[in-house]
Amino acid sequence: MVNIFAVALLYSGDTVLLARRFNADFGNGLYHLVGGKVEQGETARHAVSREVLEETGLDILEDQFTLVHTLHRKGTATELIVLCFAADVSSVHAPRNMEPDKHDDMRFFLVDQLPENMIPAHHQILQCIQQNILYSEHGWYKDTK
Repeated sequence: MVNIFAVALLYSGDTVLLARRFNADFGNGLYHLVGGKVEQGETARHAVSREVLEETGLDILEDQFTLVHTLHRKGTATELIVLCFAADVSSVHAPRNMEPDKHDDMRFFLVDQLPENMIPAHHQILQCIQQNILYSEHGWYKDTK
């Protein structure tokens, strides 16, 4: 079964918002794009809007998100499609870590100075977006990042 996830590239100028996982089963101590699983009966845009509100307190309307990348990821136990939606948050209030039990840090990073401790697939998504690559794959072959 393939799961669908929606993540947000929340940017302000040349910075992007990342959160660091804390007490997590997967990616503990790694930075990632805000987002989560698309639930049954929910559109991907609704999911990303909901996840952004739950994780950052930012109430961004669904139509403010633009699809900028699709990633097909094969992990050791799961296969998933990640839809990455971008939204400019430069004119909204500062995001807050609404889930301190799941994230121990949340802040903006310059896109050319991303942290080394980042979920590799999310790092790949950001690299692809900078190169205007709309689709990529992760984990399918030995030579994949």
